[in-house]
Amino acid sequence: MAHRENNTTQQAIIDAAIKQFLVNGFHNTSAKKICEEVGISPGNLTFWFPSKADLLLEFTKKIMSYHTKFIEYNKSKNEENLYTYCLEIIVQITLCEEKENIRDIYYSMYSEPLTMSFLKDWTAEKNFDILGAYLPDWDLKRFRRVANVTCCIERSALAEPCTEDYTLEDKIRLTLTCLLKIYDFEKEKREKVITKILETDYKKIKTEMLKQLDEFLNE
Repeated sequence: MAHRENNTTQQAIIDAAIKQFLVNGFHNTSAKKICEEVGISPGNLTFWFPSKADLLLEFTKKIMSYHTKFIEYNKSKNEENLYTYCLEIIVQITLCEEKENIRDIYYSMYSEPLTMSFLKDWTAEKNFDILGAYLPDWDLKRFRRVANVTCCIERSALAEPCTEDYTLEDKIRLTLTCLLKIYDFEKEKREKVITKILETDYKKIKTEMLKQLDEFLNE
C-alpha cells in the first residue's frame, strides 16, 4: 500500500508541475507553487525531484512522446520523410511564437543540461529514423555527434520571438537552411522542401497541435 501511495505522490507532483509549466512557463514556476498544488512539504518534493530541472525532464519526456506521435502521423500520410522532418521543427517554432510560456518551456528544455542531454539522444534517434535513408553512410553515433550542433541551432531559433525585421518566414528559412546544410542536403533539395514548408498552412497545423498537445498532456 505504501509503495502505491508513493507512486501516487510522485505522479501527482509530475501532473502539478506540467500544469504549472503550461500556465506560467518554466522560469515562473516555483517549487512553492507545485507544493501548494499537491499539498506536500518542500522536503517531500525534493525527495522525489531534487531540482526543478528533474521535473522539466519528466515534462520533456512526455512532450517528446507527443512529437513522436506527430511524426508518425505525418509519415502515415505518405509525406516525404524530409518534409516530415522539417514540419516537426517548424511547428515547434511556430508554437513558441504563439505563446510566451510555451517558448519559455521549450527554450528551457534546450538549455538545461539535464534535458538538453535527453533531447540530443532523442533527436539523434528520431533523425536516424527519418533521415537515415537519405544518408546511408551515417550511423546512429554520427547522428548523435551532429545533434550536439543541431539542438543548439533549434535552441537559438527559440531564444527570441520574431519582430517586424525578423519575421517568422525569415526564422523558418534560416533555421531549416542551417539544419539541412549540416545533413549534407544539396541546395536544390533544401530550397524545394523549404518552399513546400512555407506553402503549407503550418499555422493551422500549429493550432491543431496546440489543442492536441494540451489534451495529451492532461490525459
